[in-house]
Formats: sequence, C-alpha cells, structure tokens
Amino acid sequence: MQYDMRQLNYRRLQGERGTITKNAGQVRLRFALAYPNTYFVGMSNLGLQTMYRVINQRADTVCERVFLPDGPLGESQLLSFESQRPVRDFHILGFSVSYENDYVNLLQMLEYARIPLLAAERDERHPLILVGGAVTYINPEPLADFADLMIIGDGEEAIHDYLDLAVDGLSQARDRHFRHAAAIPGLYVPSLQRETHEAQPLAPRKITDLSQWPAYSSLLTEETEFSNTLLLEITRGCPWKCRFCTVGYVYPKFRQLPAETVLGLVEAQRQRDCQAGLDPIGKVGLISSATGDYRHLATVSQGLVDLGVSIGISSLRMDRMPDVLIDCMVRSGVRSCTVAPEAGSERLRQFIRKDMTEADILTGVERLLDAGMRNLKLYSMIGLPTETDADVQELIALAFKIWDRMKRSGRARGALGTLTLSVNPFVPKPATPLQWCAMAPRRAIEAKLQTLRQAIRKESHIRLKHESLKSAYLEAILARGDRSMSGFLLEVHRQQGNWRRAAKRLDFDVEQFVGQAIGTETPLAWDFLAGERQRQRLHREHGRALALPLVPE
Repeated sequence: MQYDMRQLNYRRLQGERGTITKNAGQVRLRFALAYPNTYFVGMSNLGLQTMYRVINQRADTVCERVFLPDGPLGESQLLSFESQRPVRDFHILGFSVSYENDYVNLLQMLEYARIPLLAAERDERHPLILVGGAVTYINPEPLADFADLMIIGDGEEAIHDYLDLAVDGLSQARDRHFRHAAAIPGLYVPSLQRETHEAQPLAPRKITDLSQWPAYSSLLTEETEFSNTLLLEITRGCPWKCRFCTVGYVYPKFRQLPAETVLGLVEAQRQRDCQAGLDPIGKVGLISSATGDYRHLATVSQGLVDLGVSIGISSLRMDRMPDVLIDCMVRSGVRSCTVAPEAGSERLRQFIRKDMTEADILTGVERLLDAGMRNLKLYSMIGLPTETDADVQELIALAFKIWDRMKRSGRARGALGTLTLSVNPFVPKPATPLQWCAMAPRRAIEAKLQTLRQAIRKESHIRLKHESLKSAYLEAILARGDRSMSGFLLEVHRQQGNWRRAAKRLDFDVEQFVGQAIGTETPLAWDFLAGERQRQRLHREHGRALALPLVPE
C-alpha cells in the first residue's frame, strides 16, 4: 500500500491540541520548521515546539511544521504539515537539529523537497536553509556546506532578529542578505567563513531570563513518545560540569524558571482543555539536566499534585533527591524512575566528575523504594577512557546490590519490580574536557556488553538495554567531524543511510578516526565557538581527569 502523506497528516492534525493555523496569503513570510525525524519523534522535542510557537507569534510570518515521512514518497514531494503546501514554496526552511544521527535525515528531507543539498548549488529560486538546535551549540561544521545560515546558541531571540531582517531583505541578492545576517549576534553564515581554524570567535547567543521565553510543549498529541504529556523546561544549563557532558560547558550559567511561571503554564493548558471540551492534561514532564538543584522544586511539585497531575522526571542524581519530589511523584501515580550514576565504579565516577559514592546510590535507591517506587532504570556508560574489566565488574556488583534491595521491597509488597540496566558506549563530544579522548573499539564494547548479559542471564527481572552500536559510532564520527564531513554525509545519503558502506567506498578509516585520541594542541573544527577562557578550562579539566590514579587509592 502506497504511503499517503496527505491522509496521514490530516488524521494527525485532527488528534492534536494547540495547532496554530494562519492564512499564508495574509502574511509576508512563509517559514517551514522542520524536524529531521518522524512526527512521533519530533513532537516530543521542546526545541521544535518552542520555535513553532515563537515564530507564529509574529503577525508577518506563518510557521508550519515539516517532518521526515514515515515511508518513501515515491514521485510525491515533501509537504508542510498544516497546509500541505510543497516545502520548496516556503521562503525559509529551518531545521531544528538535536542529534548528530539526524544529519542523514536532513539530507533526505532536502531531496524529498526537491531542493539541492549543497548550499553552493542553490539560488534565489530555492528556500533559504536555516539550521539551529542543540548541535550547533557544540559543532556546526559537519552541516556547514548544507546550510545557508545557522543560529548558534539559544534561538528564541535570535530568530526574531533574523526574521526582522528577512521580512524586508529576502528580495536582496543573497550575498548581500548573508552579509547583513552575519552581523546579527549568534548568526553564522558558513559561506563567509571558509577556514574555521583561523576564524574569529563566534559567541553563541544566550538568553538570560527563561521566564520571557519558557520552553514547553503547547502542541499535544497521543502520537508521540510522551503521549499527551505537557513537557516543560524548568532549568537550562547545569551547575555540575561532568567531564563527558556538553551541557555544563557550552551553556551559560544555570538558569531556572520561576515556580509561578511553571504552575501558570500548566493551569493555562488545563483551562484551554476544559474550554475545548477535552479532559484536562493529566501529566507534566519536568525537563532539566539537574532537577534536584532546581530551587523551586518543592513548590512546583506540591503545586502540580494539588492540580491533580502526575509528575514525570527525565532522571535524578541519587545524591540530590528532595523528599518532597519523591513523595509527590509517588502520590501522583509514578512507579518508575531513572537514576544515572553514569559509571559503574567510584573511580570512573571521579574520572568523569560525577562525584557520587556507592553509598549515595544505594541510599537513594532505598529512599525511592521505601516511598513506593517499583521499577528502576540504571543508566551507565561503558568504554570510558581508562576503564578496566574491574570497572565493569563493579557495575555488575552495583546492579545486583540495587536488585537485592528491590527484591526485599517487592516481596514485602507482594510484587517484584523490574531493574533496567541501560548501558551505552561513551562518545567523546566537542566542547567537553573529554573531547580529545578516543572512543573504545567496537569489539571492546561488544565484549563488555556480553559480560553484562552473562552476569544477569539468570535474573528475569533485570533487563539489559543499549542503543545500536552502529548508531553510536556514527554519532562519534559526526560529533568530531569538520566541514569536510559533508563528503561523507553525501555518500551516506547516496548509500541510503548505510554509513559503513559509504566509509568503505570513500576509503575512510572510521576506527582510526574515532578510535585515536586527538592531541590537545591540535586545532579543532569547533574551536571558534569557544573563547580562550573556555579552552583553558577544558584543558585544565582534561588534565585533572587523566592525572587520577587508575586504581582506587
């Protein structure tokens, strides 16, 4: 049966709450906002949701969504979601990109839209291609040959500055338009900056007051991972500076949304639901890299329970779990929780600067179980630099200590829960102190996973979960790539996503590219996004990590 994009889009539109519709004939600018993955994935992305709402606040602009189709389009072309207009008929096609592995989907969407993939092959007949999202904060260069413009950093204010220019400036010659756009803080025009190693630093755009630009999902649907859940970003940035994580290094200071803003947004959504004759939203997901450090957590948690909604949390630090949050989660019906020690041994947690003892973790587990939690997900990386077999054995031992406590709790209740051991390979990311480190060889990761499988094979209530290693290594390739990565991406596109075949055709030694450490004095493609102070901090933390002893003292 042929994939019918129009029919599927229409059905999904009917199931949404909060869709914004405008008459494109009554505005000056048509903006297609694309997420380079399917509707199911994209509708849980706060970046897409927020920019859709922010752009549509403008009276002179209509913003419609675009998603990767669920199936091949055949002879059809890519259409916008709301009006079913061909994407190539919009003035601007903006991509919100959160994950490196979606780069391949971005190219596929350009082809479906019948737009040349390379910026150098496009002209005034084609929409301008604007790229923003989390990846541009870290390393925009692998996409530089495909994008006309990029927003580096927080996009909420920058997009208005750019659209103010675009409304009056799209009739200009593109070269002139690009030069004007490059003067806007946070706007990056790759064609004007061919050699990033020699470029002047480009400071990412940063908003200081989250309450002016709250990020939340005003569009709700059943057809997404967080079905009919109001997702709400309560903080941005992170105070912890874990050495493997970009959030604590590329984002500015830890910013927090006021409690009255959070509760006001939830209450407003429930009122809109009631006015529309719908059941009011019953679940809120609080999005934060450091939930336990949110100063208004007690007020917000109690307020949400008082409103009658259940609370979802992405993950918790075991040493930063306020009693009020645990109590409110359980009272609102939550029975599963994700905890993230990130590494199995105390030595490795010190290496990544996740200073958390085994006693902290086990005490946290006991508090969760005593409060009524039944199921736990334990997240950890494997293949970290300096990791040994002893570290993997400590991860196994930790999992069984947690399971022993879960068994005792479950038997007292009369029902055993499930412990999910979610384990993924370490991927060195730009703008972190571990950016120079190598990724562990695939065979080494497979051996570690097999060790874990063997250890838990007799425990039916302990499950091992990990992402595709193929996806993890593609992520590593693209994360540390420079502008020359465009040739590899084009070949992956020609090979229909098969990056191993593409690498073989290009004689690209992937194992060497991701499996060797980079010299700390080697210029990096993303260096132009960091000032001297930031680079010094990364070097300092890198040195401190490698100076730690390989065995516990």
